Amino acid sequence: MQWMVEALERNLKTGTPAKAIHDELGTYALVGATGVGKTTTAAKLAGLCAATHGAASVGLITLDSHRVGGHEQLREHGRNLGIVAHLAHDRAALQDLLGLLAGKRMVLIDTTGLAPRDPRKEDAQGLLDLPGIQRLLVLNAGAHGDTLDEVVAAFKTSSVQQAVLSKIDEAVKLGAALDVAIRHQLLLRG
Repeated sequence: MQWMVEALERNLKTGTPAKAIHDELGTYALVGATGVGKTTTAAKLAGLCAATHGAASVGLITLDSHRVGGHEQLREHGRNLGIVAHLAHDRAALQDLLGLLAGKRMVLIDTTGLAPRDPRKEDAQGLLDLPGIQRLLVLNAGAHGDTLDEVVAAFKTSSVQQAVLSKIDEAVKLGAALDVAIRHQLLLRG
């Protein structure tokens, strides 16, 4: 057991242990496949940041205008935290909102979930090619290893790929998710 713990500590990239993601300054776009928990993860991160630094420190933006009720879900989460969630329909609206929220400690962008082979994926990801936006890949911890591999490949970025494992409470085993994180050298943020 000790050997396994040491192997995981040695091979899992987790960044500096002193800083939690909600304590850092930044703009994060949550990306990933449909149904992996991007909106819930955005709400949880917003809640952590609001609890630590106050509701005024967080900005919420959703690009999810495709899913029925998608932007309403984030707005409801935001309302419960005392945070207004904004909807951006296109790149220009996203740029305007980023300018409006520039003074926030953390800005979270909830994106539309798309399957790895969805032809709209490239256009949707292109919206995020703006200065200062860091992508945070949300991976379902209970998904099959091949599925996770395909998602990581589809949402790959040129810089270090930051990731969050979602639905850990629903996963029977974490082996596949940890294996993918190690093999793809993902920087696990949560």
